[in-house]
Amino acid sequence: MSESNESSEAVKPQSPASSVPQRVEASAARDPAIRLGIAAVMLIAMGLWCLHDRDKYDPPDAWDLKHINEASKYAFNAYGVFAFTPPGVVLGLWALRFLRRKLIADQDGIGYLGKEKIPWGSITNVDTSQAKSKGILKLFYGDGKKLTLDSWKLTNFRELISLVESKLPPEKMKP
Repeated sequence: MSESNESSEAVKPQSPASSVPQRVEASAARDPAIRLGIAAVMLIAMGLWCLHDRDKYDPPDAWDLKHINEASKYAFNAYGVFAFTPPGVVLGLWALRFLRRKLIADQDGIGYLGKEKIPWGSITNVDTSQAKSKGILKLFYGDGKKLTLDSWKLTNFRELISLVESKLPPEKMKP
């Protein structure tokens, strides 16, 4: 009885060529962009709140330690709009830009859409030391340039790793 269970549970080996994709499109994962978007909304909301409340507080009589509470209320509401809104807008634009990124790996090479594609032959070294623990793969090419592939930032990461492993010789893969 145990022999039949073992034989039915045995995994049939597949040929490596059939399991490796020929082209991988890894778009941006949503989680990092959502976190940036939340921070952007919070900063913009604080800036708008300071803009709304700026006329509620008069300037302090004197800028000394006796009037520190009045001075801080006035400064926060008068200048908070300039301190919070621009970083919020920058983070929001960064989140939108991040969502539009797409990495394409095929038989010609690997690279982000709209940027130079790195041919497989120009990759000199691959750092796989963090691939299993953190999901980070670093490709070194050219004159010390580096392309970092992160499973937290990209979708289809397993397919991407299998394609990279199939296109590069084992001696370039360093743990």
